[in-house]
Amino acid sequence: MQTIVSAFVLATTVGGLAQPAPIDWTRTPTGPENAVLYTAAQAGGSLWSVGINLEPGPEGTLSFHPLAVRWDGKTWQQTEQPLADGRLDDVLARSANDVWAVGATEMTVEEPMRPILQHWQGSAWKLHETPPGTPGENAQFTTIGAQGGNLLIGQYADESSVLRYAGGRWQELPREGLQHIVYLEDLVAVGRREIWAAGIGGVARYDGTRWSKVELPVVLPPGRLLEIAKLVIKSADDIWAIGMKNSQELWRQPLALHFDGKAWTELATPAITGQFHDVEFVDGKVVAIGGNPDTGEPLVAELAGKEFVQTTTPPGAGYLHGSVRTGRCLWTVGVAAERANGFETPFIATGKHRPDAGHGLPRPGC
Repeated sequence: MQTIVSAFVLATTVGGLAQPAPIDWTRTPTGPENAVLYTAAQAGGSLWSVGINLEPGPEGTLSFHPLAVRWDGKTWQQTEQPLADGRLDDVLARSANDVWAVGATEMTVEEPMRPILQHWQGSAWKLHETPPGTPGENAQFTTIGAQGGNLLIGQYADESSVLRYAGGRWQELPREGLQHIVYLEDLVAVGRREIWAAGIGGVARYDGTRWSKVELPVVLPPGRLLEIAKLVIKSADDIWAIGMKNSQELWRQPLALHFDGKAWTELATPAITGQFHDVEFVDGKVVAIGGNPDTGEPLVAELAGKEFVQTTTPPGAGYLHGSVRTGRCLWTVGVAAERANGFETPFIATGKHRPDAGHGLPRPGC
């Protein structure tokens, strides 16, 4: 495996603002030639990424196939899928032999979109039952989380809803109070009753009985929405939310918010067109990843004081969709800058902070 280090090195301070230690990145081969990886998860030494395999056809047509790749310690292994057509949008790893993935089948002229729920039990993926009935013409599962031993699944059909799978039974939670989130991107459980939901439109909190909208201090142009792609709840007084907000000057601007137990605060982010998609805590540092939806360029930023500052990006990366931390290493997934056959190629890289006396970081090690 060849380590590639970005030539861009940040100074310890610029204009008095503390700067993050550079991240040294190593790209890892991913297998498929044309694909997009949306997210990653790890548990029990098991590391996964899921997305969509693209099969170019005649006259620029594309077929879409679910994709799940597993890291075996040296390479990424593509795993056989129980369905031929569709995509996987999110993955939940609870142990090496207990991994779940959600997504949707491909919509065709003959067939509407249908949700996918599948389970890895150590040797193969198997389809799992979805709720009976037809929730909408084009139903899809968008995100998955855990509440103890139960599953929490975000669903979109005619509107967003949250499903809970417990004890072999499906339960749809009330929709009232969730309407402002038009597309669910993250679900986080706190204890046995409390659930937080986030997505396009903002954040909501479920207290075990009802949803309530979480008011965020974000100023938007009239008629525009914000997007919260990721929530991290470290404690009742330490909650993070990242995504993007519409901007008249920049179209989309990275968004980062923090709750200290009393109030939400919007943190400064790079004044660029872009959006955050995921956030991890590496070496005690807050690192957000994403990209520029206009140019397809990657975005990696680290919190320095009260401001997210751009840091080194993985060489060869295009748009970054997801990340996960293993030890002191940050994995990020998405698409590469280069294309094959005119279509996206998958990208995965792992990064470590460069040790530097000025930043007080130890020698890297995962």
